[in-house]
Amino acid sequence: MSSAVKTNYAKWRAISLTMVYLLMGLHIAHWKLAGRTLAPLEFNEVLYTIHLGLITAGFIFMLVTVVATLVAGRFFCSWMCHIVALQDGCAWLLQKLHIRVKHIRSRTLLWVPFATVIYLFVLPQIERLISGQPAVALHMAKDSNGWASFMTSNYWRNLPSVEITLLTFFICGGLIVYVLGSRSFCQYACPYGMLFSLADRVAPGKIKLTGDCTQCGKCTAVCSSHIQVQREVNQFNRVVDPNCLKDMDCVQVCPEDALSFGFTKPSGFLSYKNLDGYKRKFDFSLTEDIFLGVNTFVFVAIFRGLYDTIPFLLSIAIGILISFGFITFIRLWKKDFVRLGHFVLKRPIGITRQGKIFSAFMTLMLIFSIHSAVVHYNTFLGDRYYSQLAQIQASQLMQQKELTNSLLVSKAYSRLKIADRLGLLQPPSLLRELAALSIIKNDQPAAALYLQRMLVKLPGDLEGRLKYAKLLVEQQKTDEAAVQLKQVIGSEAQTDRDKQIRADASFALGRLREKAGLKSEAVSYYEKALEDEPGNFEVKLALGILYSHIGRFDDAERLLLETSVGLGNSAIVENNLAVIYLQQKKYVKAEQHFNIANRMQPGNAQVMYNLAMLQLAGGREKDAFEAMKSLLVLHPDHKNARAALLMMERKLHL
Repeated sequence: MSSAVKTNYAKWRAISLTMVYLLMGLHIAHWKLAGRTLAPLEFNEVLYTIHLGLITAGFIFMLVTVVATLVAGRFFCSWMCHIVALQDGCAWLLQKLHIRVKHIRSRTLLWVPFATVIYLFVLPQIERLISGQPAVALHMAKDSNGWASFMTSNYWRNLPSVEITLLTFFICGGLIVYVLGSRSFCQYACPYGMLFSLADRVAPGKIKLTGDCTQCGKCTAVCSSHIQVQREVNQFNRVVDPNCLKDMDCVQVCPEDALSFGFTKPSGFLSYKNLDGYKRKFDFSLTEDIFLGVNTFVFVAIFRGLYDTIPFLLSIAIGILISFGFITFIRLWKKDFVRLGHFVLKRPIGITRQGKIFSAFMTLMLIFSIHSAVVHYNTFLGDRYYSQLAQIQASQLMQQKELTNSLLVSKAYSRLKIADRLGLLQPPSLLRELAALSIIKNDQPAAALYLQRMLVKLPGDLEGRLKYAKLLVEQQKTDEAAVQLKQVIGSEAQTDRDKQIRADASFALGRLREKAGLKSEAVSYYEKALEDEPGNFEVKLALGILYSHIGRFDDAERLLLETSVGLGNSAIVENNLAVIYLQQKKYVKAEQHFNIANRMQPGNAQVMYNLAMLQLAGGREKDAFEAMKSLLVLHPDHKNARAALLMMERKLHL
């Protein structure tokens, strides 16, 4: 036995994994303090690169990690993965509590990560090819686009809530270890681990045999990934199982110093060869394993995205655990001895107290799963009908009246209403869709109530708050609407879309203030709207007209001329330009613009009246008289025109 001092790999790995959490905390702290930080180094963001072409920091991080794995092997999981840190920490804690955890071996669960990789990365590309869509174009994005490739002010953009994060850590990093054994999440659920295992097969970096092995088995006993280390190194001179995470525990524990990390021939698919003198055993019968695999798929379908809260990887862990729970539940009625972890659920004399508690729990879980399936099914159908409806609206294939009475609206509304009524939670997306459908159905009070409920759950939803304010205006609740609009105006705009919404809110509040006769406040809100959206010609038109009313003719002329250029020919713009020139006694210019407006919109009462008054102010009484008569022929109820005509008749002695 060598007398050399061995490196304490476990200690260094513990330090490395602790540093991962420390760096995560510092990353979040920097975002909170600075308001802007490096985008999350999350593998999930790879999906946005593959499906949308967005180059993200997470994608770059994943790419670097895969390239490193192609050389050094699958080391990232054991030295840098926060979930592995939790799993190993849980296994260590259970060991300290003298709770022996058994690794559960399954035929079907081994295929779950592979199926997940196909589902996440391959199937969408196949669908894109079948539908004839072009390949995504890689591009960068900024916060103003609603997303950021590298530096962002929205760090939590792709991460679940704190509550769901803690639940994920508890289930994926703790409970699954107790039930299925150490590193079971890596082996049975993680799609990124599957990608790393594929890269490991071609990597030269391996745990290899460099001395004389005495077949003591200590390396196998200490392996948290459940690899037959001593058998593999003796048969292949290296560890060939791609589940080897290079944590170096086997190297550290070898009494002969016969193992080390180094570079050698890649293992390829040697892991599929039978090990000499070893036959793999499974903990389930073939029927049970099939039941486990099928039910895992069913429960993932039920719980993934339930109430907009359960992320995909968490749903996989939940699906596996519930499926395993039901197999254990069935065994209570078929076997004489059943245990779960260190709890004995049944003895030959009957079901134990723990078994009865477990049975009650699984019964409640079955009821909850059925209830969740009903809610999720109705939500799924409602969302699908709603998406079809949105496509019809975007393509303008239906008139509003047809849309209101369409069967699609009724189907979407009824399904989502069931989900709202039966659901234990009502996610903001559900309430938002119900509000939109209520608007289509011309049920504004119901839409307002749905949006009000949504804003309680999601107070930072600027678009939802703006819609709610506009519904309050329609219901003549202007004071309440003003409160909502002020909240939108006072919010922080992170994207170009946020600025558009804030500009819309400023414009809407300006309209309310103008109608109330508060012109100075209206001007202020219109100007705020233009600060957020300088190219909004509707706001420029309203502000230009208001400027003319308060005597700011130069500003009014500037804005209306900009609007004329931006909108092209517009009778409203030409008419208001003419009014400005008329008020400044620039009669020639005024008449030119009135005539243009009259040609654009023949028979417009306001334009005809203004043109007649201009002719009167310029001393052309007869032309004005004839113009006013023509106006009254088209608009006999125009009181101002009739009064002006009487005045001109007296003046002309007609």
